[in-house]
Amino acid sequence: MKHFLKGAAAVAIVLFVVILIHIIFNVMGIDLNKYINNVVEILLASSFATMIYQALIRKEKDE
Repeated sequence: MKHFLKGAAAVAIVLFVVILIHIIFNVMGIDLNKYINNVVEILLASSFATMIYQALIRKEKDE
């Protein structure tokens, strides 16, 4: 259950950052859909979430 919660936390962090980036660019009047494909954004976000998850469980692996 701890791994599930850490994974959910990693996804929540990445989702918050992605939404924040989109809000900032929309306020500035820049449409990110013109410049980055949604599939590429999903792949980048999932890889960052995986990296955060690995960092969160690193301490458990060492023990």
